[in-house]
Amino acid sequence: MPIPTVAIIGRPNVGKSTLFNRILKRRAAIVDDTPGVTRDRNYALADWNGKNFYLIDTGGLVPYSRDRMEQAIARQVTAAMDESDLLLLMVDRRTGLTDVDRHIAQLVRKRGKPCLLAVNKVDSARDEAEAYEFLKLGLGDPQLIAAGPGRNIGDFLDALVAALPESREEPAADEAIGVAIMGKPNVGKSSLVNAITGQERVIVDSVPGTTRDAVDTVLVWHNQRYILIDTAGLRRKARVRDDLEFYTALRTERTLERAQVGVLVLDATDGLSHLDMTLAAMLDKARTAVVVVVNKWDLRPDANKAEYTGWLKQQLPFMLFADIVFTSALRAEGTAHLLQTVTEAYHSWRRQFEPRQVDAAFEAAVQKYAPPVKRGKPIELYSITQVEAMPPKFEVLTNEPKQVPYNYYRFLLNNLYQRLGVKGTPLRIYFKKSKAPRGWRQRQMVEHGGTPRYRTRKDGPEE
Repeated sequence: MPIPTVAIIGRPNVGKSTLFNRILKRRAAIVDDTPGVTRDRNYALADWNGKNFYLIDTGGLVPYSRDRMEQAIARQVTAAMDESDLLLLMVDRRTGLTDVDRHIAQLVRKRGKPCLLAVNKVDSARDEAEAYEFLKLGLGDPQLIAAGPGRNIGDFLDALVAALPESREEPAADEAIGVAIMGKPNVGKSSLVNAITGQERVIVDSVPGTTRDAVDTVLVWHNQRYILIDTAGLRRKARVRDDLEFYTALRTERTLERAQVGVLVLDATDGLSHLDMTLAAMLDKARTAVVVVVNKWDLRPDANKAEYTGWLKQQLPFMLFADIVFTSALRAEGTAHLLQTVTEAYHSWRRQFEPRQVDAAFEAAVQKYAPPVKRGKPIELYSITQVEAMPPKFEVLTNEPKQVPYNYYRFLLNNLYQRLGVKGTPLRIYFKKSKAPRGWRQRQMVEHGGTPRYRTRKDGPEE
């Protein structure tokens, strides 16, 4: 990466994720006393005194372990070390110097990259004497910090940015498309990220719940920067049994707050579950564009895409605007189409429509079905205006904003989708109380042959 990258490495439970959160000034990584909580590489863009750098939070390294998950973590740590410009080895003052610390220090020295040694949990001045035993690692003078309370973090960050190489370009975070990849456990989200990037950037395992944290992967495709966020598989709340699972579910929900496009991954070999519907509802309420991915399509050789698409749209009528992409993460099929669809959805999400085009779509919808009469009083719709993008938001002026029935709202919304040719992004309509503009009733009488349009129906259209 042109922006310098720093990898935080060390054995389990020394406070790497706590330091990661402290530097970013937000809870970007799960922190728990259980060793091995951080499994994948977690990326984030950080800055200190105007200096930008990528920060990687890695899992705790356990050398020579035969445990499958710890071996996968070791591969991730090795990859993070290889791609980083600065290695930050973190150790624990309370437990003292260990053989694992010596082993990791040896790995750092072999790579010959700039490195920084941080001794964590040095909570007061009287603890500092104990920290100097880490000079035996041969990595220079240690930085004495306490990541939890934030002791000496400012001096530590001064030393960190001083050791960084100069970046070759300014960060393009604002130009990147944040893509949140969501789905129930074991639908192939991590495999899909690996297929898109063409390398093992996140751990892939057949055990549901392998990805506990939201993991950011930076990708450049056709000169467009993407941030792929592989989220933890959400479980039903009744199955969330401990604090770690609770924060995982919470983070999955909050992931959408920093994404521009939400990708819902479904399993082609499985029916649409209650959890799939829950995730779809979350995406419908979020302020993101939406793409639906049907993964493992290679396991349905006799299935018809058109029939499946029709069935899926019947099951998800509130997401008719979303494009559907069929993929096989295992065979890396459909990934280019997925990125193209994500890009198109993103541009639709940012779109500012021509006012005349919006007016024409609105008029055509209201002429087809006028709003109903409620409690003997007609609902009058005066005008529509796009007031926001990301996603497109429209304001409709009316005499009775609280009386517009939900089925008429859905009718108006669906007509805007069709007549504006919108795909990939939700539209939002808000009704605002207003008086009739001057001459509005006279124009309605002329345009509708002497019959006001709002008296043409007593009931709204069916949803």
